[in-house]
Amino acid sequence: MSVRAIARLLAISPTAVSLALKDSPRVSPRLKDRIREQARALGYIPNAKLAELMGEVRRSSVPVYRATLGAFSFYPAEAPWCERPYLKHLFDGAVKCAASHGYKLEYLWYLRPGMTPMRFRKILETRGIQGLFCLGSLEPDQSFPPELRKFAVTTFSVSVPGPLHRVSSHFTYDARLLFDELLRRGYRRPGLCILVHGDRRTDYAYSATYLSTSERHLSPPHPPVLRADTWDEASFHHWFTAHRPDVIVLHQFPAYIAGVEAYLKTARLRVPRDIGLALLDLNPDRLRYSGICQNTSLMGATAIELLIGRILMRDFQAPAHPKVELVIGEWNEGRTLRSIAK
Repeated sequence: MSVRAIARLLAISPTAVSLALKDSPRVSPRLKDRIREQARALGYIPNAKLAELMGEVRRSSVPVYRATLGAFSFYPAEAPWCERPYLKHLFDGAVKCAASHGYKLEYLWYLRPGMTPMRFRKILETRGIQGLFCLGSLEPDQSFPPELRKFAVTTFSVSVPGPLHRVSSHFTYDARLLFDELLRRGYRRPGLCILVHGDRRTDYAYSATYLSTSERHLSPPHPPVLRADTWDEASFHHWFTAHRPDVIVLHQFPAYIAGVEAYLKTARLRVPRDIGLALLDLNPDRLRYSGICQNTSLMGATAIELLIGRILMRDFQAPAHPKVELVIGEWNEGRTLRSIAK
């Protein structure tokens, strides 16, 4: 449904419709309400990217500042990306996308000592911030504060559940891509080692895809999923010797991956000749490790485009029908899996 179609239905000019949807003061509040109501009824969604691009073409080749957007997270640290580099890629992608559309993205420390949800809201209102990008939470079931429901909001991944527009990795697609690659390379006994909280943060998509692949394509008995948040050589040794996987699939922090590497070296098992290693994400060395690499920079940019669209539509309440944008990861060849047989 186009602007011109809305104009024809209301018997007004397309210019008036366009100005009203941009919240221009040149259109009366009463007429704005009529136009927005008609737009919602017809399912009209403005193309935020195109709207911004056309605006720039009309004015100049340099993006013109429009407003400031806010970014925050439920991580306790002031700069959570220092301990989680993927958040740095996420935030940088968001900043770059916002700037290309004329917006400044400012990170605010929500869990600063002494900060309260109401005080945080007042800060946002004082700065004229209408849109928020939430970078997620350390806890996988973080509730979203009701004090911030008045803003347009998009969030990253699934650690903050509830009715929110969000951008996430396509965990199921990524896992299916990885296990399909393992099958193509001749592996027939994969074993999955996954973070306990990581399993929850991916909505159990990784472990579910592993179990489904094992059931549909591999002969039983299948190695059980090894869930652990820290490296424990004794538990890993028990799992490994009891089930003897021919490839280890990891969704783990670098310290755990290093522990697995050291264990295999002590056992005189060479990668990839004797055993394979594949990472579902969190790849600390793309030159070495084979597996999936999430495109967190693109996720940050996609979240901002979604947020700008909500602002243009004046969507400032908890959505009745939240939208989810899924970003597919990329296959990274690395050197820890054997080559495909020719």
